[in-house]
Amino acid sequence: MSEPVTLIVTATFDPDNMPAAQRYMQAAVPMLVAGGGEILRRVKVEKPVVGIAAFDACLIVSFPDAAAIDGIFGSDAYAALVEDRDVGFVGMDIVLARSL
Repeated sequence: MSEPVTLIVTATFDPDNMPAAQRYMQAAVPMLVAGGGEILRRVKVEKPVVGIAAFDACLIVSFPDAAAIDGIFGSDAYAALVEDRDVGFVGMDIVLARSL
């Protein structure tokens, strides 16, 4: 039986290339949902409490298994979004996490 996993995305926008960031988000988020993901939380960083605010926004998505995530990020449809991702964001981390 497969184990549920969580996808965590942290992003820092490039303010000079917001149209690319918007195109990426408008395509990527529905792609995650269509691939079996359930959006748990989508937040914008307001301020750091401890440390520094290393990113502008965070997206947390639950998936039934890691294979669903691999299928999305290995797809031609996602590959078509990479240019907008790379232009629209100064930085982005996308990680797969499991419950402790």
